[in-house]
Amino acid sequence: MLNRMRKSVADLAATYPGTSLTLRRLANLHLGRWEQRRNRIRLRSYPIKLTVESTNICNLRCPACFTGADEFGRPRRHFDLELFRALMRELGPYLFEVEFHNWGEPLLARHLFDMIEEATRYAVHSTVSTNFSLPFDAGRAERLVRSGLCVLGVSIDGARQSTYEQYRRHGDLDTVLRNCRLVLQAKRRLGTARPRMIWEFHVFEHNQGDVERAQVMARELEMDIAINRGWVVGPDQDLDPQYRYFADPEPTRCHFLWGQAVVNPDGGVSPCCGAFYREDDVGTLALSAAAGRPGMFREVWNGPRLQQARALFRSREAHAAGSSDLICRDCPRLLIWDGYQRHVSAGRDPATFEVGYTTNQCFQFFWNRRPVSGGEARRDAGSPRSSLGSASVARANSS
Repeated sequence: MLNRMRKSVADLAATYPGTSLTLRRLANLHLGRWEQRRNRIRLRSYPIKLTVESTNICNLRCPACFTGADEFGRPRRHFDLELFRALMRELGPYLFEVEFHNWGEPLLARHLFDMIEEATRYAVHSTVSTNFSLPFDAGRAERLVRSGLCVLGVSIDGARQSTYEQYRRHGDLDTVLRNCRLVLQAKRRLGTARPRMIWEFHVFEHNQGDVERAQVMARELEMDIAINRGWVVGPDQDLDPQYRYFADPEPTRCHFLWGQAVVNPDGGVSPCCGAFYREDDVGTLALSAAAGRPGMFREVWNGPRLQQARALFRSREAHAAGSSDLICRDCPRLLIWDGYQRHVSAGRDPATFEVGYTTNQCFQFFWNRRPVSGGEARRDAGSPRSSLGSASVARANSS
């Protein structure tokens, strides 16, 4: 038993470098896992991961990204620094990770460095995923390194401009590589190994031939490389089977509902990182001085919307009527779990259960969802509908 506990702590330290493994954090982690296994609806635990959309603005036009496709999910803005500080006062002692990205380009965020420094003060593992195809200089590189950032993921889907720009539209590969060198040089000057830099290579039909070259270039820049199959809009790609997605769908309860919070620049709390439109929010945090009051986040975390969503994992059929407008109701994760429960309840071998969804099909669910009162009305008929897509640093980092 003692050896298992030691291994668990060692695994956590390896997964979340930069996080201080306090008794409070460990107790909250185990309480959260216990509540998830028992499908508790109202939680005593706090999330262990916080996703903060530091800005929902982006400079590129990646075709399978809501922001790149010029969808309007909520007003364009930067995350409020005081709201973030209030969140950290409430959640910081329990968190293992803060990621500062979702659908926007975090290095365009007005308060990014300050927010990373705030997470560092709470001894929390921090991650940023960037396209890095933007103006940058040695001074900003040094500020980024000094902030205490743990992981810097850089999305570079190609080793040549001609392949790279097919997905990273309006991106410039030379600029990206130059910026990576600036961070490397800053790390050397300051004598630190952080942030760990990851070349995120999402494989598509057009860039398969660049993988080996990218591996060599990554080594030269002292970057790790994460090679994952890129998701696409429409039918899946015909790729070499060695290229797999960051994860395959499994019959498990949704970790977002019990362990991860997603907060947007307008204060809206999303049920998961795939939900883009504010119509799907499960609550809102006030963008004011009042946002700093104790229990601000817990009111949403145990609010009616998230309780309804968790209840669906007890019985989708029993709770469907009161949750018709929840994005969770028809999410593949819930449908897989519901099918698995029916399979096991019928006395069938759990090992014979077939998930019935690919990772790419799960992505289609979010991509094709357009709330009538939001994105549907605002969609431009000429918005691009390419067959290309990508994944995020969190998945790349855990693969």
